[in-house]
Amino acid sequence: MCEETQNYLWATQDILGHGATSQVYKAYNKSTGELVAAKVYQVSSNVRSPYGGHQNYAREKDFRPILDREMDILKAADHENIVRYIALEPVVQSDATHSLGNREALLIEYCNGGSLHNVLELPENRYGLMEDDFMLVFKHLTNALKYLHDKNTIHRDIKPDNIMLSVNINGERTYKLADLGVARLINEGENAFTSLVGTEEYIHPDLYRAAVRDNKTNVLRTALQTRVDFPFEVDLWSLGVTLYQCATGELPFQPFAGTRKDRTVMKRILDSKPSGCISGMETTPGGEIQWSKTLPDSCRLSSSLKYRLELLLQRLLESERNKLMTFREFFIETDRILNLMPIYYLNLKLFKLSCGYFEPTQSITKLYDELHQLNGDENNEEYYCLFQNVPYPIPKNKPMSIKIFCEQLPIPTSRETPLVFYTFSPLKHGDTYSPKVHIPDVKAIRQYNDVAAACEWSKDIVGLFFYVKTQLIEYQHILQTAQCSTTIMQQHLKSKLLEFLCTIHSKLIVFRAIEELKNILDQIDNSTNGQLTPTNGNSVSFNGLTGPPQRAQSTNSGEAPSIGFSHLLNNPPSNDGSLSPGSTRRQSTSSPMLLIQQSIRIYLRAYLQPYEQLKKCQKDILEMIEKEFGGQLGMVEDQKPFVNTLWSSHRTKTYSSWIHRTDKLLKDLNDLHESFRKDRLLSTYNRLQSDSHFRRRKNLEQLQDKFVHFATDECYPNLVQIFHDYNEWIKQRSNMIHDFEPLFQEEKSF
Repeated sequence: MCEETQNYLWATQDILGHGATSQVYKAYNKSTGELVAAKVYQVSSNVRSPYGGHQNYAREKDFRPILDREMDILKAADHENIVRYIALEPVVQSDATHSLGNREALLIEYCNGGSLHNVLELPENRYGLMEDDFMLVFKHLTNALKYLHDKNTIHRDIKPDNIMLSVNINGERTYKLADLGVARLINEGENAFTSLVGTEEYIHPDLYRAAVRDNKTNVLRTALQTRVDFPFEVDLWSLGVTLYQCATGELPFQPFAGTRKDRTVMKRILDSKPSGCISGMETTPGGEIQWSKTLPDSCRLSSSLKYRLELLLQRLLESERNKLMTFREFFIETDRILNLMPIYYLNLKLFKLSCGYFEPTQSITKLYDELHQLNGDENNEEYYCLFQNVPYPIPKNKPMSIKIFCEQLPIPTSRETPLVFYTFSPLKHGDTYSPKVHIPDVKAIRQYNDVAAACEWSKDIVGLFFYVKTQLIEYQHILQTAQCSTTIMQQHLKSKLLEFLCTIHSKLIVFRAIEELKNILDQIDNSTNGQLTPTNGNSVSFNGLTGPPQRAQSTNSGEAPSIGFSHLLNNPPSNDGSLSPGSTRRQSTSSPMLLIQQSIRIYLRAYLQPYEQLKKCQKDILEMIEKEFGGQLGMVEDQKPFVNTLWSSHRTKTYSSWIHRTDKLLKDLNDLHESFRKDRLLSTYNRLQSDSHFRRRKNLEQLQDKFVHFATDECYPNLVQIFHDYNEWIKQRSNMIHDFEPLFQEEKSF
């Protein structure tokens, strides 16, 4: 069946949503085919129903004031995070016997991504949104509320159902605030309203108490008083509940049986909520309320964002009127959070992917400070950075600001492309840290013969599967990054060793030049006197040979040629013919050339010990290169993995193969969940359906146990072993660096 206005047409089965005042359909422009949302209201009519008698309440109700209010606000609004007004047209009257009388369609922008409620209902979001998705909702929702506040308007019904998602052809997502039917303009001097509006799971405790019937009189509180005022700031409570739900996947305050099935307990929770608590759960029927000031461990936000959000929620979810957060305070705080710059980084020392939030003007060294704090470093360990598998040095001598650093990155950091930090410092001795796989507890089914409760329970188990699978896949990416990084780290070490070796060679060349100078002087002396005059009757020898001096012969071993200082110790000059650096006495029979030659030998003798030390350093470095790199002095050009890395680890391949097994388990689980979802069409079970329900529930429990066993007893131990293998590899490199550092310091002293 189709309905239409002058310019738009829709099928009644294409319903997008419905509320107490209207139904929303997916409609089409008759001329252009443009998709719009048709929000159909029942309005007053002077035409009596053709059926006579009494019409139902929905037909008698006149929603014209709500329609006019929403239309006026939408027409005046011009913001990307508020749904766009298109037109208002009356629904064409039909001759069908079941005509609904006068109705008008408010045509607004169609959002193809559904509502935020639909997004949160997806199994992969059972435990809350991922960080980027949450921040997108937070930013767009805050922008919409700030725009309305600047227009002196409050929404009064903030909830996921009234936040729509629009996805353009480029995949860019935009959340838009909708359903302004109960929104209200704030007149000058006003600070409160009196209407009972909103959705009970999201309204402030004052509104909830006024809406729930009194236990003694069984009448509404508003009927007992002439006037109940609600400050405009109670609208922020609804925002706080929505943000908590986006971060955790569940409502912050819940009776065991559900918010609408046990209003008495719900009222008790809201009445007794301690100041500063952001959640209160009844985990067992009639049990104690579990209060918390922090987000649950299952929340997937980074610790940095969780901490800031917890502080904000403690203010938003305040029940005492004199402690309510004002709109001004809220926008100041949200501006501060939204102005922070996120940096995703992978800490290979802990196999942990994090996201840090920094002030734009802070120094990039703050990122290193956070790393040191997370890793518990005591000696200011050195960290090296990779980005997209390429070394990305971060200057520390002249540190730049976080803003400049982020602007210079080729692409922004993300979960898929984080900065990767590694260090050659292993875990402390006795440190028992290992990566964690968090498996949340699934709430017990509320009532076994309740169709809706069974569906919610099966949805929780499917959500658990997705939650654990996401962690396993994230660790798979970390393992792949660790594998690739070990090759880069090995190349880093090799380049340092080669650089050090070149420094040693350059200093050995200096010694070679000194000997060449000595040989030249000896040749000059020979050409002048015919032969050297021996001292104390001994002839001077070079490289252990007598006769005329010869140049030291080079070898093909790649080492520096031998200089041959042994003769300086074997043939010391006599006391009479020696000339120490501080002596002024000269031998009367010595020629000037002989005196110069003797002086040179005295000074050259002082270089013998450093030369031998340099030769030893060179030998030790060559042994390191032989051990770690198979004696290859050149850089690898064919991109083959270095020896002694984790590329050949069979464990990572096994782990990757296990990840694919989760898809089969997940498919079986989804099939069972779909059967429970279809059961919701039933009002109750007959005996045959009850037996089927019992068998399917047992199958679901067995699948859950099988998956938890697979994750905890197969995947997780393998992950821990890979982590320990990596740290053992780092420890070996650390030992090599420990051996290398004394050589480096010794070489610097020459």
